[in-house]
Amino acid sequence: MMLSFAPFLLAISLLLSLASSVRLYPNASGILPLQENYDYIVVGAGVGGLVVANRLSENPSVSVLVIEAGDLDDRAEDVSVPGTIGLEDPSRYEVKLDMAAQEFLDNNTRSFIKGKAIGGSTVINGLVWTRGSVADFDAWEHLGNPGWGWSDLLPYFQKSETYSTPATNGSTGTPPMPVHPVIGKHGDRGPIEVGYPDYFYSQYHNFLDGIQELGIPVNEDLNSGNATGSSIAPSSMTAKNQSRADARTAYLDPVVERPNLNIVTGYTVTRILHDGGGNATSSDSSQITGVPGLGVNGVEFAPNSTSERTTATCGKEIILTAGAIYSPVLLQISGMGPAELLESLGVNVAIDLPGVGNNFQDHPTLQPVYEYTAPDVFSAWDIVGSTRDAVREEYLVNRTGPWTAPMVNTVAFSALSWVTDRSEEILHEAANATSNLPSSYDSTLRVGYAAQRSEIVNLLGRTDTPAYEIMSTSWGQLAVSAMQPFSRGTVSARSASIFENPAIDPRYCSDPIDCELLLLALNFNDRLIQTSSMAALQPVPPAGFGITDARNQTALDEAMRTKITSGYHPSGTTSMLPREYGGVVDPSLRVYGTRNLRVVDAGIIPLIPGAHIQAALYAVAEKAADIIKAENSGNIPAVKTRRKALNSKRIFSPY
Repeated sequence: MMLSFAPFLLAISLLLSLASSVRLYPNASGILPLQENYDYIVVGAGVGGLVVANRLSENPSVSVLVIEAGDLDDRAEDVSVPGTIGLEDPSRYEVKLDMAAQEFLDNNTRSFIKGKAIGGSTVINGLVWTRGSVADFDAWEHLGNPGWGWSDLLPYFQKSETYSTPATNGSTGTPPMPVHPVIGKHGDRGPIEVGYPDYFYSQYHNFLDGIQELGIPVNEDLNSGNATGSSIAPSSMTAKNQSRADARTAYLDPVVERPNLNIVTGYTVTRILHDGGGNATSSDSSQITGVPGLGVNGVEFAPNSTSERTTATCGKEIILTAGAIYSPVLLQISGMGPAELLESLGVNVAIDLPGVGNNFQDHPTLQPVYEYTAPDVFSAWDIVGSTRDAVREEYLVNRTGPWTAPMVNTVAFSALSWVTDRSEEILHEAANATSNLPSSYDSTLRVGYAAQRSEIVNLLGRTDTPAYEIMSTSWGQLAVSAMQPFSRGTVSARSASIFENPAIDPRYCSDPIDCELLLLALNFNDRLIQTSSMAALQPVPPAGFGITDARNQTALDEAMRTKITSGYHPSGTTSMLPREYGGVVDPSLRVYGTRNLRVVDAGIIPLIPGAHIQAALYAVAEKAADIIKAENSGNIPAVKTRRKALNSKRIFSPY
């Protein structure tokens, strides 16, 4: 059978188009052909950077420069094909960073992986597209962020996506459960495609049936605002081509001919330039005109630590979108962060902001594999040799078959009360426990955390917001992840150089309730594999996680702590919170004490939602773009002050 090269040629044409228009290259003397001045400089080309750059450059009179440390991906099969996720490693587009030894687990370090490419981590992620619950985002508003609740974000969830339902005539017939999207909750004209694969492994039926045997109901639309139940998770993938949909393909490739949009790749921003006129006591910067504080006017950047720095200047704003790890580090080495840390780095303090690099949150995760050994089971692990050749050919010719199926396709989000009769006891314990925060946290961070903790306890007491997630793969991995973590960590620069890897300490299970919830999830897995539906697959638990092992909870807990690692959802390190709560940005996402510096990435998340976070990041970035355009137009009022909202809430004391 003759293979179709149309998708390959399309990818090449897009690469050439991008290279010939928006992308800037150094000339023979090594000098970049930058404009003398830009209206906006965007630091980082992940979700936040590309969404904001796309929307701001819609106005042809506005000039935008995006600076990205990574490069364009090559659209190879290990990037674009859903069925290769978890089996092939696109490490050329990854950065691997070491965490601090995790003292509350097993005192060993772990690696944290993030994307380094145009599109950021959306080029390497697992595609899962879940939003979270109504209550997840209403909690953001409760914490002092008017205009950031579910009803405010829903239009931006819709604006970002084109949602399609599963085909009922795929190559393996109907999906393993119905999918009936709630009317009025999804978008049909957005840049990022959200959909389902052509192919479903038969063991997905077993997983969903087994989950229901244990009393977890089916949820036919996880993204309606009710975020609990078992379901087929939608993916960020194209319906027609059955390939990865990422920030680059959605927000950059369609606009590569815009002459007012420039992109520099392979360069890292080393410092944010400012006028030195910061007012470290300025607590509200909700207006552009007349805002007191520090004004930023450009950035320095370079391809590596030994290269000469290049400078770009801007007339309006700098939008920092380098992610929850590097955005706070760049702020710190530019003089904005905890004064004690900055002084230890030899950095002049422009604005003392204790929250920069703190309030770090992630979904602690472990990935045990209960290998399916029944002789009739076919999984992605079987796609090798001649079988791989046949699967690959079917995909390239027809866009059907196993290569359309992402690694994780069926999931279960469980409410706490569904899986334990101790839910009230656990909630009481959580509400009254003494927090174990990093010693570096000042009084504002402790007050802010107390407010967060109250919200988390409320979320765990609900039945529409999950305590944990189970992610099922075709080969028997039943990964579990705590969705409402209490633990908090830190991210900090090690030196005044952005090229030195930062210190990252998530402090997983520093609050013991997080590990208690994960242990509940493992006990649920133990019951799940014994259901009649799952037992038919003949699952074999990994060492230390077997049915008899589960009877010794102390031993199981010890085994679990050796396997816990990142869920790759780092958040909170430049939190959108009141300054008196340890916040870094206000509801317009402007850094406190500055006139024209914003952050638009996962760092601004004040409380991590019980979901995979990419959908929320697209919505946040879409809303941020509207805020920036409105405030700079002078015609629409800026985001309203949060003072009234704060006064309507009780003030929390630190634990």
